[in-house]
Amino acid sequence: MMKYTVVIPVYQAAATVAAVIAAWQTAGAESILVIDDGSTDGTAEIAERSEARVIRCAENRGRGAARDRGMRETDTPLVLMCDSAQSPSEDFVTRAMAHFSDVRVAAVFARNVQPPPRSCAERWRGRHLFKLDQPAEFDRRAHLSTSLCILRREAVDQVGGFDPKLRAGEDADLGQRLLDAGWEVIADPTLQALCLQRDSARSVLKRYARWNSPHGIHGRAWLRQLAYAVKVMARDDLRAGDPLCALLSLAAPFYQLRLR
Repeated sequence: MMKYTVVIPVYQAAATVAAVIAAWQTAGAESILVIDDGSTDGTAEIAERSEARVIRCAENRGRGAARDRGMRETDTPLVLMCDSAQSPSEDFVTRAMAHFSDVRVAAVFARNVQPPPRSCAERWRGRHLFKLDQPAEFDRRAHLSTSLCILRREAVDQVGGFDPKLRAGEDADLGQRLLDAGWEVIADPTLQALCLQRDSARSVLKRYARWNSPHGIHGRAWLRQLAYAVKVMARDDLRAGDPLCALLSLAAPFYQLRLR
C-alpha cells in the first residue's frame, strides 16, 4: 500500500475533532496532521490530547489556505483529506487505495451520509445537501469533494495545488484543474463518510451556500437558483410530507444572496 498522511483541517471543531481522530487511529493511520485554522474554542488542545500532530495557524484564513498548508507540511505520495466532522468506515483506506493502481487517478472521494436525522435541519441536509434520496453513480470525471478524499500528491503539485486565497470552493477549483490536465477524479458511492456534526437551520443553509455558490451569486444565476428551490427542492419536501423543510428550501436562495 502506498504511504499516506491523514490531514484534518479544522476550525471551531471542539465537538467532533476527537472522535474523528479516534476513527482514523482505529482505522490504522500512522500519521495524522491537524491544521487548526485559528480556532478559539479549544480545538487545537483537544487534538493534541488525542495524540495527533497539530499545526496552529495564528488567524483564520479559510479552507483553501488550511488545505494548502496541509499539503506543504506532508511529504507522502498520497494525502488523505478529511473534514473535522467526517468519520470513515474502517475499510475506507483499503477500498479507496485500490483505485490508485491506475496511474491516471488523481483523487478518490466518498459519499456523505448521516445517522438518522434528529431535526428538520438534518432531514433537509440529507435530502438536499447529501442527496441521500437520489441514486449515486460511480464517476471518473466527478466534481471533487474534499470532505473525505485521497489525493495523489504528484497530480496536485502538477496543477498548482490548493488555492490558498479561496475561503470556500477550493475543492471544486482544484478538481477542475485536475480534470483539465487529463487526470481522473473518482466519485465512488460505495465509499462513505459519516457526518458527525449537529446542524441547525442557520449552519445547514450556510453550508448549502458554500457548496453551491462559494464565490457569491446574483442576477440570472440567483433567479435560476430561486426557481430550482421552488420547483424542485420545496416540491420534494412537500411530497415527503415535510413542510418545515420546504420553508428551509425557500429560504436557501435568499441566504445565498445575503452572503454575497
